[in-house]
Amino acid sequence: MTAPVSLVQHGPVACIEIDNPPVNALSHAVRSQLIAAVTEAGRTRAQAIAIVGRGRSFISGADIAELEHPVLAPGLLELEEACRLAPQPVIAVMHGMVLGGGVVVAYCADFRIAAPGTLFGMPEVKLGLLATFGGTQFLPRLVGMPAALRLLIGAEPIDLEEAQEIGFVDAVGDLEMALTMATRLSKRPVRNIAAEPAQVALAAISRYETALDPEWQAPQATLEAARVGVESGLEAGLASEAALFESLRASRQSRILRRHFFASRALARLAGRDIALAELRKIGPDRNALRRAAQSMINSGQLPDAAVADAVIVEALALPAWRADLMLD
Repeated sequence: MTAPVSLVQHGPVACIEIDNPPVNALSHAVRSQLIAAVTEAGRTRAQAIAIVGRGRSFISGADIAELEHPVLAPGLLELEEACRLAPQPVIAVMHGMVLGGGVVVAYCADFRIAAPGTLFGMPEVKLGLLATFGGTQFLPRLVGMPAALRLLIGAEPIDLEEAQEIGFVDAVGDLEMALTMATRLSKRPVRNIAAEPAQVALAAISRYETALDPEWQAPQATLEAARVGVESGLEAGLASEAALFESLRASRQSRILRRHFFASRALARLAGRDIALAELRKIGPDRNALRRAAQSMINSGQLPDAAVADAVIVEALALPAWRADLMLD
């Protein structure tokens, strides 16, 4: 089996290629090999290190199956350290979708280049999680707290133009651009970027605190970790973030949302989707009646399983995704 991460020399650049189809998810094996590759590249005579993704995207998040268990070391803070300690500047060369851990890998680098059409997002809250490995700490240092919270809590992708406007992307281009830039770059670790004034960051946090649904746990935890970082410093913020991530990962709400992530995609492909939605919409909010109707649909083969039934119910009644638990009770 081919290793998901390889290190090859392209002229003056040590190029680290991630090849973990279909979306280059950051599994434990990929994380481990990526950190080792950065460390190895740092020992070479290369003038720069480039991290690229093969296939249709740079990196589109974590391996969701691994979220059933506590994070197995190494995580991505070890990547931040490896990039920071490498004597050469590290360049993230991005294309396609850059989601979750892909954004983390990018801000661990010293410079970020993206191809036209690249999209960037931090969708962790949709899985009932916060963006760990410095998402609530390093990202605000790079783009400011208001822009960081739009990504972390808004959880919708932004395009290349906006990513440039907020300072996340340094240049538009590809690996060829990285090769031409290699001799002109110097180290610029995200950890060394000064935080914005505390009053600016705290004002942005407060605006979100007053607007959020208090039942949605992940955004609340995101704001808590961000506030700790502003008020008590980076290391305290990182510790808070890690503890809150594990608490969320083990929570019922995150389990519901991770289940819903897969079920909603199965529902989108279901031939009888519109009929099922219409039938359950007619029933209304009566939980017992909904449960009976959904179970009948499962028994008859109209719906494949309880998770998809819950996805139909929340869509039919326009409920938040963390309420997709009727058939779990």
